[in-house]
Amino acid sequence: MASFELDIDEFESLQQSMEAYGDGAIRIINDVIQNEGAEKIKAEIMPLLPASGRTWKRKKAPARSAAPFTQQAEMLAVTVKTVSSYNYLYFPDDGSNTIKHMGNQQFMQRGAENASSAIIDLCVGQLTEEL
Repeated sequence: MASFELDIDEFESLQQSMEAYGDGAIRIINDVIQNEGAEKIKAEIMPLLPASGRTWKRKKAPARSAAPFTQQAEMLAVTVKTVSSYNYLYFPDDGSNTIKHMGNQQFMQRGAENASSAIIDLCVGQLTEEL
């Protein structure tokens, strides 16, 4: 499983906002992460997706121009994954390499990292707005 680090200043800002808000902060953060946060992650991944340029009769739209993601809500987290018809994105993302695949692009992780600051800002904003 991939992981990444958050900027300590952003984390401290979120922690202070949670403490100031008090009870119910986790509910607010969960809501932000699982709604606006998931959408931000998906938006950051989309431009990083590879394009094969292949075409044939009745071929599905390429992932870059479709809606290839679904999300699964968890406590203080959201998992963004591909819908079944786009599971082939596993090969260029995870590091699987063949002659025809350029693997280890890590676009899922990079997209999540790119969205992390905006998600923290959304969480802090929502917590301070509710006060």
